[in-house]
Amino acid sequence: MIFKTLKANILLYFILFAIIPLMIGSSVVLYQMYKAKESSFTHRYAQILRQAVSESDDIANNIEYIGKYLKNNYSNKNYYILNELIKTQKNISTIIILDNIGIIQNFKSSLKTNISIGFDYSNTDYFNKIKSGKKEYWSEVYLSQATGLPSISYSLRIDDNTICVLVVNLKSLHTFANKFKSTDNTTMVMITDNNGVFLANPDKMESVAQREDILSSDLYKKFILKKYVNKEIIFNINNTKYIGIFGISNRLKWTIIVKENYNVVFDTFSTLILFIILFIIILVIISILFAFKLSKSILKPLDTLDKNMDDIAHDKTIKSVKISKYKEINKLSDNFLIMQQKIKDRENENRQKDKQIFKSEKMASMGEMIGNIAHQWRQPLSVISTASTGMQVQKEYDILTDELFYESCNRINDNVQYLSKTIDDFRNFIKGDRIKIIFNMKDLIDSFLRLVDGSAKSNNISIILDIEDNLNINGYKNELIQCIMNIFNNSKDALIDNNKDNRFIFISGKEENNQAVIIIKDNAGGIPKDIISKIFDPYFTTKHQSNGTGLGLHMSYN
Repeated sequence: MIFKTLKANILLYFILFAIIPLMIGSSVVLYQMYKAKESSFTHRYAQILRQAVSESDDIANNIEYIGKYLKNNYSNKNYYILNELIKTQKNISTIIILDNIGIIQNFKSSLKTNISIGFDYSNTDYFNKIKSGKKEYWSEVYLSQATGLPSISYSLRIDDNTICVLVVNLKSLHTFANKFKSTDNTTMVMITDNNGVFLANPDKMESVAQREDILSSDLYKKFILKKYVNKEIIFNINNTKYIGIFGISNRLKWTIIVKENYNVVFDTFSTLILFIILFIIILVIISILFAFKLSKSILKPLDTLDKNMDDIAHDKTIKSVKISKYKEINKLSDNFLIMQQKIKDRENENRQKDKQIFKSEKMASMGEMIGNIAHQWRQPLSVISTASTGMQVQKEYDILTDELFYESCNRINDNVQYLSKTIDDFRNFIKGDRIKIIFNMKDLIDSFLRLVDGSAKSNNISIILDIEDNLNINGYKNELIQCIMNIFNNSKDALIDNNKDNRFIFISGKEENNQAVIIIKDNAGGIPKDIISKIFDPYFTTKHQSNGTGLGLHMSYN
């Protein structure tokens, strides 16, 4: 949709006010001379119009005749008839045979097309119209994707289980219209469908390909809407004045327009018309100058108001606005300022809520993390305790050899290093530094596994990895770990709730289109369809309130 500015409208009105009186005055002077020449052209236009109407009706009648012929002669055993019709009927580009549920059973086309037997056409208008009980149905005119030319479909029922669709190429309309040339070698015939869209316009071929219409034209508004059928008329199209006649085809109600350039037809008026044009140009220039002057005094406040609204839209602060002597405009500006402040207040309130939600989720994550660390520390602490007490017993019985001593010390040291690494992962996770860094995906998953290894093992969950080598991510490492942790916790709970014997969580990472794609899935059975649209909502949880906060996936989504 093209929007006009207020300035452009004012300018247009001034131009119209200048042109209309001029046209009235000139029409009085030229009227008698025009009437003398008028009768000589009316007869010619009417003859061409009758031929054009007949051509349009012949196309429709011929297609309906072919439809009846197919209805009487087509069957699965003599489908060769489709080939003969496509070869002999140049107006028909495609014939489609559908069964009673809209599936293509047979087709023939003179064009390269992507349709094939078995395609489902049950949702098309031409199928549904016949299916609903119509004996025959003409579709609206449309632009064929295969030819770029206007086409129309005619469908009818052949028998109780068969529906035939004939796709008609309307290229012949262009060929017909191109036969009739005016004095200046432009074509005299234009044809539009019943919606005013061009079907044939040889002087401007792109108007057909671009599906242009005449609905906003002087011709349509002043004459076609008022049913000036078979009457001589004068109208403008694209700032060109024409004289002509129009009619409506009997069968498909297409509009056929026969026209000639008014100036060419009445070339004896060229000097006078030139004078009128010069006079109009002078008035237009005066109107434009006056419009610009008027805009400075009346429309400048609106320009300022528009700038202020743009500043508000781009979050620029405006402390006060007094832009004109018109109180309505000042009041509107003040209201926008109030609205801007309210929006900022609401944004601040939302930020505070987001911070509170983040803190609540962080505490829940820390509680989960402490449980995970407790699971992971049990075995290393048990190994350290066993090694140390073992050395004590061996020392008491004097059987502690250097080899056993160093072996036990190494075991103690390895487990202490493991505990230290776990503490580092925990500290990095909870310190919450929101710093964008480049990190390796495998390193991140290793940190994640150290945090959940104990929980996974205690619940008999196997984590299967498929991470591409050298997959680096530029982002927030701690937040990504927390997201993966939240998804892991939901998968773990689902696996436990569903009493799965073999519990698996799969994590894959790969690069697609310069982005890192992480896919996490499990074998817990999926998310029910009735809640899948709510899982990212804050405080929504399927668990008991003592077991779930409803914040984990909401924070992951943010």
